[in-house]
Amino acid sequence: MKRELAEAIVANLRLSGDASNVQELRQFGLRDWKRTFRWLDDSGLAFYFLRHLQNIGSREVLPPQVLARLEESFAQNHLRWEYLAEAFADINERFQRAGVPFAVIKGLSLVPDYCREAVLRAPSDLDYLVDKQFLPLAQRILEAAGYCLKTRSDIEFHFCKPSSRIAMLSDSPYSPRTEPLVELHLAFWESGNGVPLKEPEFRLAETIPHSWQGLRFPVLNERDAFLFQVLHLFQHILEGWVKLCWLLEMGSFLSSRSSDSNFWRKVDDRMQEIPYFAEFAAIVIGLAQTFFAAPAPALAENWTGALRSTSRLWLDNYAGTWMFDEHPYIRSSFFRSAKLVLFLLEEYVPNPEMRKQVIRQRLFPWKRPERVAVPVDLKPPSVRAARQLSRFVFDRIIFHSGSSLRYLWELPRWRELKTYMAQRRPQIFS
Repeated sequence: MKRELAEAIVANLRLSGDASNVQELRQFGLRDWKRTFRWLDDSGLAFYFLRHLQNIGSREVLPPQVLARLEESFAQNHLRWEYLAEAFADINERFQRAGVPFAVIKGLSLVPDYCREAVLRAPSDLDYLVDKQFLPLAQRILEAAGYCLKTRSDIEFHFCKPSSRIAMLSDSPYSPRTEPLVELHLAFWESGNGVPLKEPEFRLAETIPHSWQGLRFPVLNERDAFLFQVLHLFQHILEGWVKLCWLLEMGSFLSSRSSDSNFWRKVDDRMQEIPYFAEFAAIVIGLAQTFFAAPAPALAENWTGALRSTSRLWLDNYAGTWMFDEHPYIRSSFFRSAKLVLFLLEEYVPNPEMRKQVIRQRLFPWKRPERVAVPVDLKPPSVRAARQLSRFVFDRIIFHSGSSLRYLWELPRWRELKTYMAQRRPQIFS
């Protein structure tokens, strides 16, 4: 990735009037763009950026090969959405006919409040919130539709077509040939990170109808949808990587609703019932403000006021470096910044022993295999697949080695910053 180019792309997508001059993109050559293509895809910003250039009539700032690549990917993504829409409509109809209560989450539930057009997103999964007591019925319905259980955890169940091959890292995220996963969620917060959060209760009895291109389906009400977005984003932050497009979408929602005081009072009332949650929202909104100049509702000042000083310290000193790092699965530089988020994570794990255990596991992971489900493909792997698997394993070793070393290298500085801040606080408040 060409870091300066990535920063210029983000600067052009800022939601305030001080967006960067698009003509500055002319300084980057074809080689810079080729180095940045994968980051642009993984960040989810490719089509937001293309649409921005189209809206302001400035597509000519891109090299012709770059523009052609973006437009070809956009056309592919249209086809992918058409294919996924058929599968989505079929599952919804089967659930509704069988009387399974559900809510569509992520994906099309974000259109248009968080994302103006569905085709600006690259869909990979179809996500549903279901009640635990209806899980066996929902599983039988998916199996009758040709899906089989691939992986599971205590709160998530992933299904796919048994005839579909395992997606490769080199696959285009816009390919209409890659089968989507269908994910059934019973809850969302992974307790293994050591943060003792009482997850908000998302009541399926309080869903609201939603529509997209003639399809009607239930989604979370707007208050719960915002709380879910905060929860989803913050959990990914703690896991070490976030798509920048998620922050842009959060910023778009904030832009359209920042002055709706009645809505924010409802959100705040619910948020105050959940310890830590106001801080999580402050961090998410703070990142959306930092990168995309998103406006914040007046009540967000109260959430920011509740933010502990060490979290502010992390936002000021590490968030910028961390957010622009590439996807952990991608081989790039050795000294990756992904695990610098552990400085933030440790602030929300109150149990000292649990804190040590979580940090140790994240620095030196020996991941336990997910519980067995049905194999994706019973055929022996191809030579190409075997090579890609070997490269994946090697890349993960490189990533964990380098990013753990980066964490240990930065640890003395982080402790110095915390000590300096602690020494200054009595002076500030005296």
